[in-house]
Amino acid sequence: MSKKLCYLFIFILSLAAPLGATELAVKQLLANGECRQCDLSGVDLRMTNLSGSDLSGANLDKAILYGSDLSDANLQGASLRGTSFARADLSGANLQGVVIKRGRFSRADLSGANLQNSDLEEANFIGANLSGANLSGANLKSSIFTESRLVATDLSKTTLDGADLRGVDLSQVGSLSQASFKKTNLRNSNLSGLDLSHIDFSQARLLKANLSNTLLVSSLLIETELKKARMGGADLSQATLRRSQMHGVNLKGAQFQGAQLDGVVVSGNLIEANFSEARIVRANMNGANLKGAQFHQAKLEFTDFGSANLYAADFTQAALHRCNFRKANLREAKFEGVDLTGNIMDGARGVESDPSQAK
Repeated sequence: MSKKLCYLFIFILSLAAPLGATELAVKQLLANGECRQCDLSGVDLRMTNLSGSDLSGANLDKAILYGSDLSDANLQGASLRGTSFARADLSGANLQGVVIKRGRFSRADLSGANLQNSDLEEANFIGANLSGANLSGANLKSSIFTESRLVATDLSKTTLDGADLRGVDLSQVGSLSQASFKKTNLRNSNLSGLDLSHIDFSQARLLKANLSNTLLVSSLLIETELKKARMGGADLSQATLRRSQMHGVNLKGAQFQGAQLDGVVVSGNLIEANFSEARIVRANMNGANLKGAQFHQAKLEFTDFGSANLYAADFTQAALHRCNFRKANLREAKFEGVDLTGNIMDGARGVESDPSQAK
């Protein structure tokens, strides 16, 4: 019997030892503001003042840091699986290179924080302040940013594929250079005036987004939803657009020089849009307002301009193959050097009786 009691006592001590070590680590942290490589997994530190603490390399898995002050804290190399930072103050904190899958940062203050090259896939940043934060090179796949603040935020080289940025104002971010937005939800977001050149927006949702005066040079817009987007003055030179939906879009004065449009559906305001030297194949521009649009030296195949307003449009030296101009307004349109043979001109207004003789 005495041996059994002894074994039981040893077993109880073995269970208690980790708890004691954790309590000791917490006391050390609170007393000295330092707990490097400590095991703080599962610890409840909500609403605690840990400002400036050194927690580098610490195990904070499933720790609760709700509302805690971690401003200027060092969390580099810390393990943060399942850690809750909701409403925490992480301003100026160092989280460089951390791995936080499904991290909870809702309503947290991350202004000026260093999250460079961090793995933040499926993180919750709802209502978070990320102003001035460095997120360059971070993995932000499928993360949620609704209601977040992103002023002077560095998002260069970030992967935002599948992220939720609905209604977010991105117009004042520091950089989006080389970021990826594949399958990203950007509905009602503000991207006006940004340089988004060379960025991949394949299958992204930009419904009603503001892309006014945005640089989209050489960008990829494959199967992208741009319905009712505001793109006046946008520069899409050399961009690739395939099977994208652009119903009711404002593209007044937009630039498409040298762009490739394949299977794109475009309607809305395209007044004075510039498609010079663009290659347009199987595009649907039926009913679009293309008044004064430029198609100088463009190559157009199987494109539908039915019922479109092409008043004063310039097709000088363009190559047109089997395009549809049925019932289009072609008054004052220029077709110098163009052979219109084989194109559908039935009911078009303002076209010559023998279109093949365009001068």
